Amino acid sequence: MSADGRDMGPLGVVRNLAGVGSLLPVAVCAAGIGLLTRNKRAGVNFLTAHWPQLLPGINGVSLKVLGRENLTAQRPAVFIFNHRNNFDAVMTAALVRDNWTGVGKKELESDPISGTLGKLLDTAFIDREDPHSAVESLHRIEELARHGLSVVIAPEGTRVDTSEVGPFKKGPFRIAMSAGIPIVPIVIRNAEHVAARNASTLNPGTVDIAVFPPIPTDGWTIRTLPRRIAEIRQLYVDTLADWPADGVPRVHRAKAGRGARKKATPTARPKEPS
Repeated sequence: MSADGRDMGPLGVVRNLAGVGSLLPVAVCAAGIGLLTRNKRAGVNFLTAHWPQLLPGINGVSLKVLGRENLTAQRPAVFIFNHRNNFDAVMTAALVRDNWTGVGKKELESDPISGTLGKLLDTAFIDREDPHSAVESLHRIEELARHGLSVVIAPEGTRVDTSEVGPFKKGPFRIAMSAGIPIVPIVIRNAEHVAARNASTLNPGTVDIAVFPPIPTDGWTIRTLPRRIAEIRQLYVDTLADWPADGVPRVHRAKAGRGARKKATPTARPKEPS
């Protein structure tokens, strides 16, 4: 039985074990690349470009992506995604691939897999009970972003156990403003179909993902930040309520939320992954 109550069967158990086990050979190759090139980031990039794709793939999870071209339209960027389970961060990592770091909750730092990977990626583990420490951690991420690393982060801050979009925290947007880099919204649909909120295993299925064009943060101010955040959150609400069929629309530079999709002209639908 899987962690979300679905009967996995022997094949499902083998798939999940193989998916997790694939981390070891990829990590060995990544370490070798890092040593040969004397470049830690080269090794880390190999790891992040391959294992996040292997884990879902081995478990029969396919990603149906709209707007894939927006993933590389502008780097570095702050890539934000809606948070449903333990694997949507992995799916986002599979799309962003290389030259990124992340932000996670402090509890993950002690996890043997998440903690180890997080330290390799220079992840900031945020202590929600210590605001001063959390701010210091975000400052370190801002500095890494200024030096060319993208940031992957869930603005809801925690997994949401409904189909709704939770409140967005200010942290991701402050990072983007401080570093002078854009926000790239990644809207994920159906993640809960392959793994429930607290599941530690994956089930086969298709996850829909819409990647929107980078939203510049130049001109944003602390005073207008709440409105900007509300507009981008509304983009998630609107997209999940009315999933785009012909490609993601172009979001107006100064208007990322309510009404933006109605005024936008859809881009040509990118090719689906094989």
